[in-house]
Amino acid sequence: MTAEPLTDAPGRATAPAGAPGHEPLPDRATARTGTPDRTTAPDHGTTPDHGTAPSQGPAPDHGAAPADAPDRTAAPTDPRRARGNQLTRAAQWFAGTLNDPYGLILRSGTEDPRPHEERVRAEGPLFHSAPLDTWVTADRAVAEAVVADPAFDGPRPGPEAAAGDGLPYRSAVLAVDRETAARLAPLTALGGPMLWAPEEECVEKRTVTLARALLAGLGDRFDLAEDFARPLVGRVIGEQLGLPEAAHERFVRVLPDCRHALDGLLCPQPHAVVRAAERAEAALSAVLAEGLHEAGADSVRAARILAVGAAETTVVLVANAVRRLLAEPGAWQRLAADPALAAGAVQDTLRLAPPVRLETRTARADTVLAGTELPAGSRVTLLVAAVNRDPAAPADAAPFGLPGDLHFALSGRLVTVIARAALGALAGSLPALRTAGEEVTRPRSPVLAAPARLPVARTA
Repeated sequence: MTAEPLTDAPGRATAPAGAPGHEPLPDRATARTGTPDRTTAPDHGTTPDHGTAPSQGPAPDHGAAPADAPDRTAAPTDPRRARGNQLTRAAQWFAGTLNDPYGLILRSGTEDPRPHEERVRAEGPLFHSAPLDTWVTADRAVAEAVVADPAFDGPRPGPEAAAGDGLPYRSAVLAVDRETAARLAPLTALGGPMLWAPEEECVEKRTVTLARALLAGLGDRFDLAEDFARPLVGRVIGEQLGLPEAAHERFVRVLPDCRHALDGLLCPQPHAVVRAAERAEAALSAVLAEGLHEAGADSVRAARILAVGAAETTVVLVANAVRRLLAEPGAWQRLAADPALAAGAVQDTLRLAPPVRLETRTARADTVLAGTELPAGSRVTLLVAAVNRDPAAPADAAPFGLPGDLHFALSGRLVTVIARAALGALAGSLPALRTAGEEVTRPRSPVLAAPARLPVARTA
């Protein structure tokens, strides 16, 4: 487990990305017969944070919306909002045609993003994507400075800039700033007022139990992401939140429909996807308001952030870890013989194939980064996967991102705990697991590179 697999390695296919304005195939699209590369349906759509055409300005901050905020999908400005996001996607596409490396990363097509990430690194510690008016870094020291500097706060501009922004298609759940994260984090601590497990070991044991029960009901062939990882994560989180049975069942059904939230912070999602995701977030809020033991505004918001931040991130982390282990001869068998190796496998995956490849911040005040003066409102993207490959970083540096990062202050710890328990249970239960067809990568998923389909079989 020493190298990250190529994103377009054989067996992981993606269909051509296509030009902006076409609707992508459904998430679980079928790979085309005979295509040796990995497949994703066409890649066009409806919502960014970076990659916005400079004339359109940054996206609004809906993070302060109450848990019972009205569903925005019925807003009369839908056509205008959809058109604005189409234009944003066109701006990203145009940047790629100009050979801008950040634009090519956001286009999220069939190409392996690593060459574009390395082009950013070659430009120095801080690269300016002129077509998208975004500063981008693959430098570990610079990325750590951004995460630590209070001047960089959240993925969006402050509330004072939101009114003039015409690009509201973005998850309201993940618009978390430092102040909000600090206030809500104690609510989601293990053993705190919301999560019943007092320590990680309790979460791991319950995850293993639920994983084994789920696997027992699956056939010889199943989809690793859709049939195993997504329902498992929903069940674990819902149980940790103490939801009663009826609310728990609805929570598990609704949560997967929020899977586009992280990608939507940077990449416009299709109009139909956005409408479905907004309805899912509204339904999730209703379930939590009804089912949480103490359903105050902060509790509901903290639970939403935890659930949406942890769910798809954990799914991608498990999928990436399984891919890496199955690609290395004997690695899966070693894990099956000793499930305790799952912890090391998860750490290696966080470093070499992280589930979140891009992080975004907005400067809330004038500041200096890597010797460059950045005015308030400047957008910065951290190439997490490339940061973890930084040759100048200490050899023993911990994986960058997740628990120590702003978006995952409430969920990062739970992501790693659930992932290593799920991985160990999967290997222990299915020692002969193998891939059983072409993987389909979700269209417009530059942040997660999330699987839409990952077929596996129990036996060789």
